[in-house]
Amino acid sequence: MARVYLRILASLFALAVLAGTVLGAYYLYRESYLPEKQRTKEVKTLLSSSAPKADPGRKVFDQAMDLIRRGELEAAKQLLTEITEVYQDSSRFEDSQRVLGEINLDRIFSRAPMPGKLEYTAVRGDSLHEIAKRFRTTLAYIKRVNNLLGSIVHPDDHLIVYPLDFTMKVDLSGKSITLLKDDRYFKKYTIRGMKLPFSSLPAQTTLGDKPAWLEAKKIQPFDDRYAGSRKWLQTAGKPSRPGLIFCASPPDNPPPPPSGTPPAVPPAGLAAILNTPGVYLDESDIEELSTLVRVGTPVEFLKKAPNAAPATRS
Repeated sequence: MARVYLRILASLFALAVLAGTVLGAYYLYRESYLPEKQRTKEVKTLLSSSAPKADPGRKVFDQAMDLIRRGELEAAKQLLTEITEVYQDSSRFEDSQRVLGEINLDRIFSRAPMPGKLEYTAVRGDSLHEIAKRFRTTLAYIKRVNNLLGSIVHPDDHLIVYPLDFTMKVDLSGKSITLLKDDRYFKKYTIRGMKLPFSSLPAQTTLGDKPAWLEAKKIQPFDDRYAGSRKWLQTAGKPSRPGLIFCASPPDNPPPPPSGTPPAVPPAGLAAILNTPGVYLDESDIEELSTLVRVGTPVEFLKKAPNAAPATRS
């Protein structure tokens, strides 16, 4: 009889344990699994919804614009730099690049002090060309910042100089050229078109020449006629393969001659220059770039060049 009672008690105990297990499992299911499943469903719904995503860069941009209106350009510059480096998916990313580029240009072309900018006192025997080489800047920059019309420098002249140590990053697929200073964004330029003479380009090279053209004659930067000539930038090349040229866009629709006047026919050399294969930018951008970059400036091609059939060079 005692054994029967023991068996009954053991069975009741087993049923109690089973019931406890079932109740514990149900409790975990109700308190943990269901809420977690609901949260997962809500997150998926939010991600798939068309609700606008958070854009912290927009708020930072508005703060920068407010600082500019109050004349606090250095603080605004720091915020705009933050957007270009941190919030690259912001709707204000391109606006930030544009405004930051203009601030950078204003600072570098003014006589106001800034890190790296020096005042040099000329001595007997100096030339602007030699001063530009000594301070890693360009003759055009010295003339622009110091309001010089010619290339003559006199002893005791006080000249603002600044080392123009830029890197050019060329994105042919994205049709842009970005200038970097100390590996940070400085300004971006838009590529308006291109006619590449080569099917491939080196990933890294340097600027090999900065000539200009005036009536089919090659003009160097130290020539006083350089200011009014058609500027070129050309990467370093080899005797069998000249470097890639960056120049102003050839005119698509030149203005018609006055009534009764026969159309002007450019000299053969000038016609070849106007139709040179290369990368084309706005004329004002080429003017600006030729002032900012030096022979020897690093040039990086970020993406593979589009397929291009070799073009004949005259």
